[in-house]
Amino acid sequence: MRTNTKIDWHRKVEEAIMRILGALDEPLNFRQISKELHSSPYHFHRKFRELTGENVHECLKRLRMERAMHLLRNTDRGILDIALDSGYETPEAFTKAFKRIFGLTPTDARKLPSWEGAVFSSVGLHYNESQPSHWFYLNPEGVNRLETKIVAFDAKRIVGVENVGDYWGLPKAWEKLHAVLKEHQLYPQAQEWMSVFPDHADHIPMPEKRSYAAIAVGADFQNEANYGLMEYVIPAGLYAVTVHFGSSEEIGPTWDRWIQEWLPDSGWRADPTRPNYEWYQNQCVPPELQLTFLCTPVIKIEQ
Repeated sequence: MRTNTKIDWHRKVEEAIMRILGALDEPLNFRQISKELHSSPYHFHRKFRELTGENVHECLKRLRMERAMHLLRNTDRGILDIALDSGYETPEAFTKAFKRIFGLTPTDARKLPSWEGAVFSSVGLHYNESQPSHWFYLNPEGVNRLETKIVAFDAKRIVGVENVGDYWGLPKAWEKLHAVLKEHQLYPQAQEWMSVFPDHADHIPMPEKRSYAAIAVGADFQNEANYGLMEYVIPAGLYAVTVHFGSSEEIGPTWDRWIQEWLPDSGWRADPTRPNYEWYQNQCVPPELQLTFLCTPVIKIEQ
């Protein structure tokens, strides 16, 4: 494809995104947008998916759900009202779709201590009431590669709050951890921030899986009984590491895609005796610039 043609499609897809962001209440479809952009429906559909990672219908549905989460978390509007605004005729249909996307009901979402409701987008395209228009990017050549490094890590001593069961309990665990760190003035002791998943093996049922909202601490840290913090050591060894750009709310699909696409043909296998963990690098930045290392323990497959 010639450079001018690539630039032209980038421009058209950007215009389409602006159209979608401004029309979340409209019954919009890709044929209508392609007509407005003077493009054939077939080529527009193909290029939009190539450059954004999703088709127009998926994009609209996701952005409407992100807006629904925003309304649930930041307003007192009723679920029926929000369901109708999101294109659903009944609250039951809305709740079913909402749970399929977010993993919890609208009622439960309102109870979470902190959650913005971002759903994974390979180009960082999300609903945001106050965000300026051009804050996404388009996939170069239609790809979004997950580069992986194999790194030897030393053991990490962590302390934190345990969650048992569904990982949706982690926001509450993080809230408890911050309360302890604030009460006992322990923030300066935090060397690293991470969510740790020691029970990632497939045979462990979800209700029994442990996860930790945790900080890494030095050998001189005194874990007093009144802190109420559990202690755990992440074993040393080789870990496969990839980078996730975006908020922690979008990490799940990055994990899934990485494990499904990279691991099978990598020459490595996951080690279930050591934990997976998310190592957060820079939380005090805009969501699209947040950087997280996804770390999974690996063992070289013998040839």
